[in-house]
Amino acid sequence: MSSVEILDDDIYLGAENNFNLFIIWKNSEGATKEERCRLEVLGEDHLGEFVNRFRHGSLVMHLPDSDGGQIPTAIFGTVNGSNLRKVIKGVGGLSHEQWRSFNNEKKTIDAKNFLDGDLIETFLDLNQSWMEEIGKTMNTTVEELYERVEELARLR
Repeated sequence: MSSVEILDDDIYLGAENNFNLFIIWKNSEGATKEERCRLEVLGEDHLGEFVNRFRHGSLVMHLPDSDGGQIPTAIFGTVNGSNLRKVIKGVGGLSHEQWRSFNNEKKTIDAKNFLDGDLIETFLDLNQSWMEEIGKTMNTTVEELYERVEELARLR
């Protein structure tokens, strides 16, 4: 572990020295003591940077009428002070899935339960036909998707 942040009484955000992030959950409502003490993994993601500090908060102001303002946020500091800015074709020739797969000495698994804001923001750079294709697969309009992605981008 390189850093940990308590998000609430039962949910914890962690980083480790293989440049991965993870979220774990403690089931305080479990029937047995063993169930109440066990930590379950909710999400795992490869960040590609060494996180050495978490803090509750955001780097941007949240508007009171914004849906995004209701999302709890945490920020992190890294050894080199930055994160990937855009991942379109993947890093180092790897696919996005390979790059974001949680990977340490014991296991490698696909990332789960993390939203990659950098990847989501690339939607704004797509041409209209690709946006329409994505909108169809998600049963929504391009305008609605565009608005949501812009709102998420303002959370940075």
